Amino acid sequence: MWWLRDRRRPRVTRAPVLKRLGRRALRVPALAEVEAWTALVADIPLARRMGPMLRAGAYDVVHVNNTFVYQVPTLLAARWAGIPLVAHGRNPVRGGPFARTMMRMADWVVTDSDALRRALERWNAGVPMSTCYNCVDLPRTDDGRAQAVRAGLAPPRATLVGSVGRLDEQKGYEYLVGAARRVVDQRPDVYFAVAGEGPSRPALERLVAESGLDGRFRLPGFVDDVTSFLSALDVFVSSSLWEGLPLAIVEAMLLGRPVVATDVGGSPEAVIPGRTGTLVPARDADALAEAILGSLDPPGGAALVVRHAKQRAAALADPAGNADAFDRVLLQAAGARSRRRVLAASSA
Repeated sequence: MWWLRDRRRPRVTRAPVLKRLGRRALRVPALAEVEAWTALVADIPLARRMGPMLRAGAYDVVHVNNTFVYQVPTLLAARWAGIPLVAHGRNPVRGGPFARTMMRMADWVVTDSDALRRALERWNAGVPMSTCYNCVDLPRTDDGRAQAVRAGLAPPRATLVGSVGRLDEQKGYEYLVGAARRVVDQRPDVYFAVAGEGPSRPALERLVAESGLDGRFRLPGFVDDVTSFLSALDVFVSSSLWEGLPLAIVEAMLLGRPVVATDVGGSPEAVIPGRTGTLVPARDADALAEAILGSLDPPGGAALVVRHAKQRAAALADPAGNADAFDRVLLQAAGARSRRRVLAASSA
């Protein structure tokens, strides 16, 4: 097995108009295409350096552990080296000529949810695809650490609602802040916390203050013990606007925490309304607040929902089963390329 880690910031040569627009260019499909192809040209020297390394290693297959559009140098290097490549897909990808071209450079695409697999299959790119859910093997819970985390986020006898994730647009935390304002108006004993860091922190801090939630909605930053943080919660919320299948949802379910999630991506594959949790539309703070309130005062059968949630999460995230499924994909990808080589040689 071989890993390449290039920790340098990617060098991207941008056209003058893209330099002026910055990140806003990525919101316009045509400009995003220009940005992607420009970056590909800049990636060619790195790909050329990687190619000989791959050939020298005589590898049977290369795996890129991220969505193909973010792994361009490795895609190019593996193609030039003639080594089959399996690409993971973990988040929705905007369609377009660049994304389709990059996907066709993979010999197999593996997604972490059926929803993402179906979405990519609609591209009709002719690339084999499989769903292999992410494995989750939770460490042993430390009740003392969980209690300490909770004590730092909410007063005694309070109810704590929270989430874990990068503070960015994708996670939709502004809608969770809006929902928190509505929940606290009805339930003054409820506190909120979101663990994570990211570019949206300043905006979220302003929104929390403007919503009168200072001291009620905490942003403790990055936590290195996610299990203890999740164990400290009474309800877990995923307010994402788009997703693959969030690991935090599965982890919270395994820990027996009620889950409220937005109906995006692969989340419905874990959160089945009325059976393993509650789903709400994305970008709807009112619906999110109503679902949170319902989870705080659940009707009869709440224990059954938690039990079903644990069973569902365990089935989705089974380390042994998912590892076996992924091994089969690697073997199939390597075998398919070998068969093509034999056919090409025989027809020459």
